[in-house]
Amino acid sequence: MSVPGTWTLHFDWNCTGNYGTTPITFNPDGTFTSPPHHGKWSSHDGQILFHFETGGLATYGGTVVDSAMVGISTTFGGLNGCWYAIKSTSTAKALAEAKPKNDAAGGPHK
Repeated sequence: MSVPGTWTLHFDWNCTGNYGTTPITFNPDGTFTSPPHHGKWSSHDGQILFHFETGGLATYGGTVVDSAMVGISTTFGGLNGCWYAIKSTSTAKALAEAKPKNDAAGGPHK
């Protein structure tokens, strides 16, 4: 498990099932950026904790397994949420960019 690198953070305040997404880069020095925000992170024994030092000052905690993370978040001001993150890799990008033969409804791609 290696946390440093670029991830896509999927966040859902109030755990409604409607996720927003944002890129987040975890630096080896224990800092992260998710423009225009930044903060600090720590990971140990498969667990991660990261705290935004700008914006709503949200804190995220969760579990890291290979190239995925999942957990809960809070602002400690009454806003709570659910989140997950997927690590960006060249393999994942190649798969995402591949055009399937059929669309979501089963028809041919145009």
